[in-house]
Amino acid sequence: MRELVEKRGQVWVETVIYTLIGLTIIGLVLAAALPKINEKKDAIAIEQSINVLRAIDSKIYQTQIAIGNRRVVDLEIRKGALIVDMEKDEILLVLDSSFAYSEIGLPVSLGRLNVTTREAKPFEVELKLDYEIDIRFDNETSGTKMLEAAPTPYKFVIENTGISDDGNIIIDLTVV
Repeated sequence: MRELVEKRGQVWVETVIYTLIGLTIIGLVLAAALPKINEKKDAIAIEQSINVLRAIDSKIYQTQIAIGNRRVVDLEIRKGALIVDMEKDEILLVLDSSFAYSEIGLPVSLGRLNVTTREAKPFEVELKLDYEIDIRFDNETSGTKMLEAAPTPYKFVIENTGISDDGNIIIDLTVV
């Protein structure tokens, strides 16, 4: 009878030990794999952000053809922030990333789009479109406007509102 009780106890101890060993191995695998998974997710987010800025750039190009031209873009910002700088006439998308998209501190040109990765914890990736036209937000000519990440897309209206005093095309951006 005593042997039967000892065997039952031994089975439970072995079960607990094997379960703990299994959980430890799963924890170690996750600890090693999770940073790579997050890095890949951030790389995908950067690629999606590049596509968003290319769509905006395409619509801005289309509206330059004639005064009154207007285009609407569904602007989905899942990560980071979109910044419209009216003084420098540029549109930036800045996001924190565990993935260094480019060499640290060196801008990489992807057509009209420039990508710069800065050293930070995590990295800061800046996507920038620079224009030779007059970019405005809600008809404001100075300052910056920031759109944060949101669960629903913004309705981003891009409109050619005419020619400025210095001869540049005025593109007005608005969120509806």
